[in-house]
Amino acid sequence: MSYSLKKHSQWKIGVAFSALLPLFGILNQSENETDLVIQSFLTAWLLSFLFLIIAWFANSKLASLFINSPKKWNLASKILIILLANGLLLSLLIFLASVGGDSINNNRENNFILMFIRGSVAVAMIYLIQYMLNLNARNQSVSMQNQMLKTENIRAQFEILRQQISPHFLFNSLSTLRSMIRSSNDNAEKFVIKLSDIYRLLLLKKEKDTVTLKEELELIDDYSFLLFARYEDMLSIDIDIPVNLLNYNIPTFSLQLLLENCVKHNIVSKEKPLHIKIYDSGINSITVENNLQQKTVADKDSGLGLKNLIKRYDLLGITEGIKIFSDESVFRVKIKLLGQ
Repeated sequence: MSYSLKKHSQWKIGVAFSALLPLFGILNQSENETDLVIQSFLTAWLLSFLFLIIAWFANSKLASLFINSPKKWNLASKILIILLANGLLLSLLIFLASVGGDSINNNRENNFILMFIRGSVAVAMIYLIQYMLNLNARNQSVSMQNQMLKTENIRAQFEILRQQISPHFLFNSLSTLRSMIRSSNDNAEKFVIKLSDIYRLLLLKKEKDTVTLKEELELIDDYSFLLFARYEDMLSIDIDIPVNLLNYNIPTFSLQLLLENCVKHNIVSKEKPLHIKIYDSGINSITVENNLQQKTVADKDSGLGLKNLIKRYDLLGITEGIKIFSDESVFRVKIKLLGQ
């Protein structure tokens, strides 16, 4: 679509240029020649228009050839081709002037010299304009292609990051389910239903880079059930999010990732229960906080989840999308809410 629009635009510019430029010379000539009648005026304009429109599209092809051709043209070759092509065009101009006879000017010799000078200036202007138009069109095309490649690259990176979430989560969930089945836990069936709900959402949202906070909290409700089934009263999750924030967006599965990060890297036991809070931290952000009781043996992929989330914010063009605070007693992650 853009290519055809550019071609159409060049047609309009070429016709306007070819129609208007001859008027300046002819009108200036008419001030000194009182015998310039309407017929000779129209003849001079028509011949000039014909020359300029041919020169316009001939130089359009030349400029396009030099800019868009995969062949590398050296400067000498360019100059030679431009001089030959426009020399032929100037010969055409002289021919048209001779055909026009004295309708352009009674002094033919002086007129031919003047026409040659004016024609040379005109074709130089035309080539310069065409070169700039084609160069601008190529730059826009390259910029668009780069943007498309950048978008595709971002999509690919997002897909890689999302795939890092799913297998680890599934492994933990299936391990919990196996334990529940072995112990004949009455909640095993409900656990399967919740797990299937989560994966249904995963399939529905897999093409989306962001979801609303409301959608993410619905996922957290199902995910919390899976965690409670695994840790029972050794874990508590307190969520305090005001209604006015629910339509804001966050990266898909970001809260699920942060919750998983809490239980993955901290001791969760009867002696040391884990308390997680999710709350509004002001200035369009929410915080996930837990009491810090870090495991003595770190997982080999420790920190991968947070790095994953930081990268996803970066790919969305959000600087400082995540802020992390930690001391001896608490670990806190603040994430930015995105526009509604």
